[in-house]
Amino acid sequence: MLEVITGGMFAGKTDELIRRLERHSIAKRRVALVRPDLDTRTSKVRTHNGKEFDSITVDSNDTATIAQIIEANEVIGFDEGEFFGEAVYQLLKAYEQNGTDKIFIVGGLDMDSEGEPFGIMPRLMAIASEITKLHAVCENCFQPANISYSLVEKKTQVLVGGKDKYKALCWKCAAAEKVKQAQNG
Repeated sequence: MLEVITGGMFAGKTDELIRRLERHSIAKRRVALVRPDLDTRTSKVRTHNGKEFDSITVDSNDTATIAQIIEANEVIGFDEGEFFGEAVYQLLKAYEQNGTDKIFIVGGLDMDSEGEPFGIMPRLMAIASEITKLHAVCENCFQPANISYSLVEKKTQVLVGGKDKYKALCWKCAAAEKVKQAQNG
């Protein structure tokens, strides 16, 4: 079974991922949490609120190592799913569509800071049994936030960071920020 937890930054995706993994651990299931080596912010998976969970760092397309982790566990979590590559998508798709008893829980951004689909997440959502979309609170107007708005100029789609580089905004406030940046730029 594939579960996807998605939404923008600061929405609580990793909190929810860890909460679900902890519940499976309490139920005495073998649990592992995998994270891509592209995310170098910490040695463990850590939420913005400081909660931590032990993890295994892998190359974003290392299906051999991920397959070993899958075989050794009943529940496998993936943090920052948007950073995993096509090979990992194909591996999870094969497990999901072959009727596995394994439980996969993938947390990650559905969109980049420009509002474009991000990495393999949209495709994982298409084949998932369950999707949970979370929203942060817009830092300007306090409505539900839709976008992880980049505070710095980006040269590529991927720029790993936290509050130092992004803020949660609704579409209306993001559009107003773009206008303000254009006028000041």
